[in-house]
Amino acid sequence: MKKHLGVLLTLTLSLNVWACTNSAPKQALNVERTNVVSATATVEKIDMKKRLVTIRGSEGNVMTIHAGEEVVNLPQVRVGDKIELDYVQSLAVRMAKPGEVRNETAEMMTRAKPGNKPGVAEMIETTVTATILALDKVQGTATLKMPDGEVTVVKVQDPANFDKVKVGETIVITYTEAVALSVRAKK
Repeated sequence: MKKHLGVLLTLTLSLNVWACTNSAPKQALNVERTNVVSATATVEKIDMKKRLVTIRGSEGNVMTIHAGEEVVNLPQVRVGDKIELDYVQSLAVRMAKPGEVRNETAEMMTRAKPGNKPGVAEMIETTVTATILALDKVQGTATLKMPDGEVTVVKVQDPANFDKVKVGETIVITYTEAVALSVRAKK
C-alpha cells in the first residue's frame, strides 16, 4: 500500500507541477474582416461616339466615365438608367500549417451577356504566407517578411492578437477585393 501511495503522490505532484508550468492553451489566430461599400448613380448623359457616360450619384455628385471597348453592351444604356456598384474588401489571417508556403493570386471576371444591360463582376484574391520578424505592442505593429523577401510593417487592429503569435512563426494572409457593377433600366 505504501508503494502505491508513493507512486500516486509522485504522479499527483508531477501533474501539479506540469499544470503550473503550462499556461492555458494559446488561442488560435483567426482574423476575419470585411468592408462593403455600395453606391447607386443615375445615367445623365451618354456620348456613344466618345464612349463617355455622365452619371449623378445619390448625393448629387456628377462624374463622367469612359466606357472602354470592353463594355460591349453600351448601346443598351439609356439616360435615366440606374448604375449599382458594390465594392467588397476582405482580409483573413490565420496561423500557417507546418511547411505551408503560399504566394498565389486568383482572378475571376464575369460580364453581362450580349444584348443585356452592361454589368461586370470582378474578384481578385491573393493568399501569401508571411514570417513574423518583430512584434511591437507599444506601437501596435507587426513586421512581416513576405514570400518575395519584402519586409512590411502592418498595424495590428486587435491587441489581443499579440498573445496569439510570436516572432518566427508563419501566418497566412488572404486579401480579397471584389467589385460588381450593373446597369438597371429606369423605372
